[in-house]
Amino acid sequence: MFRLEGSHYPLPASQRDRKQAGFSLMELLLVVIIVLIAVAVAVPSDLSALRMGHLRGAASDYAGLLEVARSYAIRDNRYYSTYILSAATGSPVAELYVDMLPKVLTGASGNGGTGVTTGDPVVTIESDVVVIAATNAPNTTNLQTQLLPSTTPVTPTDTSVTAMTFGPRGLPCTPNSNITGGTVCNSSGGPTAFWTFLKNTQSNTWEAVTVTPAGRIEKWMYTGSAWKIL
Repeated sequence: MFRLEGSHYPLPASQRDRKQAGFSLMELLLVVIIVLIAVAVAVPSDLSALRMGHLRGAASDYAGLLEVARSYAIRDNRYYSTYILSAATGSPVAELYVDMLPKVLTGASGNGGTGVTTGDPVVTIESDVVVIAATNAPNTTNLQTQLLPSTTPVTPTDTSVTAMTFGPRGLPCTPNSNITGGTVCNSSGGPTAFWTFLKNTQSNTWEAVTVTPAGRIEKWMYTGSAWKIL
């Protein structure tokens, strides 16, 4: 039989059925398995990035708030402390704030870290990021050698114990706990440095925020063996 070029003959019924058939059950199962594997690989990576974002954001927000406290202390000729409040029960966030109000005639400011007053600069951080005491932070010796000269007599003050405070000259100072009605500093306390250690409780990763005696604010990340400035 001769066939003209371009002419088409219908396929047998069995071939038409095979050509029009969809995916088999086995093929669909294979696709589902591939998708599930891809999701299983991607989810932990996404969670890790999210937790790192929470930690990095908390350190940046805290450092930024310290800059605000320093600027206002110079502008207002007062002493301002910055506090980190743990998340309230059932709350997904904790609070960082500059304790500025009320301002009293003695020069003292704030309410001693008992809570945010309307008008205080405040930011929030995710509750999986917490402040950890310096005694429980990793390799603090490594951080201190990078933060301060080896000959300095200054030991960084732990903000989990003593609030980070700036005075009218824009320098960090140690609050005088004997003063009521707010925060002022002990002017005879000499040079002061501060450090704050932040940990993501889900990923067990660390960052730190430090203030040198000259008022320089820096952020650090822990690499697993040493501290690296950001």
